[in-house]
Amino acid sequence: MLSWAAFLFAGAGPVADAAPPEPLVSVVLPIPESQTASYWQMVIEQQLIIRVPARRSSLNNFVATPRAPTRPREQPIVWKEKKAPKCVSMRNILGMQATQRDSIDLITRQDQRLRARLNRGCRALDFYAGFYMEGNKDGKLCEGRDQIHARTGAKCEVDKFRLLVPVPLEED
Repeated sequence: MLSWAAFLFAGAGPVADAAPPEPLVSVVLPIPESQTASYWQMVIEQQLIIRVPARRSSLNNFVATPRAPTRPREQPIVWKEKKAPKCVSMRNILGMQATQRDSIDLITRQDQRLRARLNRGCRALDFYAGFYMEGNKDGKLCEGRDQIHARTGAKCEVDKFRLLVPVPLEED
């Protein structure tokens, strides 16, 4: 490799004796007749898109045969809905799972689940591959204000957030 580089530079001659290269193309810019505008306007737009991946659920698992669970659960878990905040920090959302027809469950960094009820006409099945959120100034996803975007092209507004609390199912 070193001998190839030496071969390339051997025929080039000394650099100190070389004349400056001549321009390949000369460009003449026209001078405006009247210089009435004393300022220029520049618009810079910035857009932040956050992708939230989906986890498999019974609603969006398209595998031909049902798989055996990787680890058996000791007791089935039932989720109870409770009051939740109106906004969720976008940085805290790690994933989502489509579990009902009209809502998706958001999984947060604090290992909490928040059920996001979608507005009328939106199906959770459209979000089988996850969703995108457009970042905003406060960095929060709020109910009644922000939209989530599915990869299929669907756009849905979140109507309501509900906090999901696990309640072990008691067997009789």
